[in-house]
Amino acid sequence: MAGPRINVSEIDIASRHLSLVHCVVQPLNQDPGSQIGPRMQRQIQMVLVHSGLMMVSIQGGRTYEVAAGQMCILLPGHIETIRFSTSGVTAQTIIRGDPDRLTEAMRAWLEDLRPTRNLSAALTYLAREAVATVQTRLTAQGALVDALSTALLWRFIAEFENYPAALPERIEEARLFIHQHLEEEITLDDIAKAAHVTPAHLIRLFREHVGTTPTRYLWERRITLGMELLTSSGMPVSVVAVRSGFKTSFHFARRIKEASGLSPTALREASWRVSRSSE
Repeated sequence: MAGPRINVSEIDIASRHLSLVHCVVQPLNQDPGSQIGPRMQRQIQMVLVHSGLMMVSIQGGRTYEVAAGQMCILLPGHIETIRFSTSGVTAQTIIRGDPDRLTEAMRAWLEDLRPTRNLSAALTYLAREAVATVQTRLTAQGALVDALSTALLWRFIAEFENYPAALPERIEEARLFIHQHLEEEITLDDIAKAAHVTPAHLIRLFREHVGTTPTRYLWERRITLGMELLTSSGMPVSVVAVRSGFKTSFHFARRIKEASGLSPTALREASWRVSRSSE
């Protein structure tokens, strides 16, 4: 089914205020041959399928498959039946919440949207962060989970809005591999192998579509993760360095200084001072 012909911004300003509240994030393994429903969907629910297969049937509407490496969106008001692969466990991440400020125009736009999409690195990263937030209990009384869930929904929408400008599949495969292995010692060859291309071809793709190289992209993501962990956790700097994929604290400190102008400790202290002064 073709995507919507108009952008969200062309509907009305209020439609851009859609958010999800009271969100729940949960990794689940569905048993082979199991079924959910028929049930009334009362929330906006996003399902990322990591392995296996699920079949969604909407009463009076469409039926579609969600394969491993895809994501789907389930909308409120639908009576749905979900069946899972009989050949093995279906591993998935479910993120659901109550829609807040869902206008009729936005509801109609979402109804016209194709409900499935291949997982991009960004979709996978946002879902992973939502899961990690719940697991580490850094939820800010649920506000952070709601924010990440809302960001995931809008990223899903944005990727459809900009479908012609979507990155080539090989780049998305490379980015997904990078995001899933930030803590590990990986090489350009490893990334290229995950993307099913030669290292030279992957470099050309990244330069053309991302404006950098795969290796630089990897280190940029590690630096970003390191800065996030420094400012949002109390882990020792040496632990943050390892969690961000750096072999030594010295290398980590040098890259953080290059990126922010501050040492890791100074960056953390500056961030925490700002946070306390704004309370």
